[in-house]
Amino acid sequence: MAKKDFSFDDINAELATMNPLGSVMEFSTFSEVTEWIDSGNYHLNACISGSLFGGWPNSRACSIAGPSGTGKTYLILNSVKCAIEMGYYVVFYDSEAAVDKDLMIKFGIDVSKVNYQPVNTVQDFRTSVTTITSKMQDAKAAGGKVPKMMIILDSAGNLATQKEIDDAKSGSDKADMTRSKVLKSIFRIIMTPMADLKIPFLFTNHTYQTQDFISRQVAGGGTGPEYAASIVLYLNKAQLKDSSGEKSGIIVTAKPNKNRFAKPHNIKFHLDFSKGMNRYVGLEQYIDWEEIGITKGVIEKGEKIPKASSRNWICKHLDETVPNSEFFSEKVFTQEILEKIEVRIKPVFNYNNEEREIDVDAILESDED
Repeated sequence: MAKKDFSFDDINAELATMNPLGSVMEFSTFSEVTEWIDSGNYHLNACISGSLFGGWPNSRACSIAGPSGTGKTYLILNSVKCAIEMGYYVVFYDSEAAVDKDLMIKFGIDVSKVNYQPVNTVQDFRTSVTTITSKMQDAKAAGGKVPKMMIILDSAGNLATQKEIDDAKSGSDKADMTRSKVLKSIFRIIMTPMADLKIPFLFTNHTYQTQDFISRQVAGGGTGPEYAASIVLYLNKAQLKDSSGEKSGIIVTAKPNKNRFAKPHNIKFHLDFSKGMNRYVGLEQYIDWEEIGITKGVIEKGEKIPKASSRNWICKHLDETVPNSEFFSEKVFTQEILEKIEVRIKPVFNYNNEEREIDVDAILESDED
C-alpha cells in the first residue's frame, strides 16, 4: 500500500468537519473581545480592562462580588444603561426580586430594550439561557442575523436548586450539598455559546468571611462561577461624607481577585446617594503639572502658585482655577486630558510584554565566578 501523508492542513480540515466553531488560531476570532462596555467610571474601566476607554468585555463572563450594600446592583444597572446605548438588548435575570421598572428608569435605562426574567432556581436559569443561545446559534449558522445581547444575573448566589424547593415543601431543612456542582455545570454549558455570540455576561455574587485562622473574603456558590469568569471584582465599602459631615454615599473599594485583561490593582470610586456615580473620581491620582497641566493651587497676580492644601485646581488647558466642587467634570477632564492620562495609567494596569534583551555572556561569566 502506498504511503499517504497526513498533514496539518488535513488535521485542520478534519477538525473543521467536527467543530465548525474551531479554526487555526492565526485566523480565530472565536473568543476575541470585540467591544468593551463602559462601567460608568474611567478609573474602574482601567481597573477591569487596562484602559480608561474600556470596561466590561463582550464574549466573557464577569463577576461582581461583595457584601450587601456595596453597590453591586448599582454597577450592573449602570452597565446595562451603557450597553443599551451601544446597541445591545439585555436579558435581566433577577433572583432577588430587587429590581423593577421604576428603578431602571431612574438609571436612565430604555426599558423597552430589557427583557426582565424573575428566576428562582439554577435549573430554570440554565434552561432559559441555553434555549436562547441555542436558537441564536442556529440562526447564525444558517446565515441569519442575531441581535447584540447582554445577559445579567443578579445574583448567582441567591439561586436555589429544585431539590431545595422540593425539600422545603416536604418540611425537610437539609442543605442541598449538590448546589455548587449544579451551578458549576451551568457555567460549563453556557460559556462557549456566549463566546460564539459575543454576549457579555455580568453576574453578581455575595461574599462572606471564612472562619479560618486568617479570615478571608470568598464568594458563595462554590468555585464554578469564579473559574468561568474572566474578571472577578470584589467590592467593599466605607462611608462617604459631605462637607457638613453627613453621610452622603459610599466609597467603594474594588479589588480584582482575578483579571485576564489587566494587572490586579485596587481602586476606589464614589457612589453618591443624590448624584450617583461620578465617572471622573480616581483620575486625580494620575495628574501633575508637568505632563497633564493640572495641579492644586491658586493664581495670584497672574502667577500660578501650586499649593497642596488648596481647595482649587489650576488647569493649564483652561487657563483658570477650578474649585473642588466643579473639578470632577467634563469641563476639566476633556478628551485631550483623558488621552494624556491614558498614557500614564498604562504601566499601572497593563502587563509589560516588551521583549527584553538577555546578555548571555554576562550570565555565563557570573556562573563561572
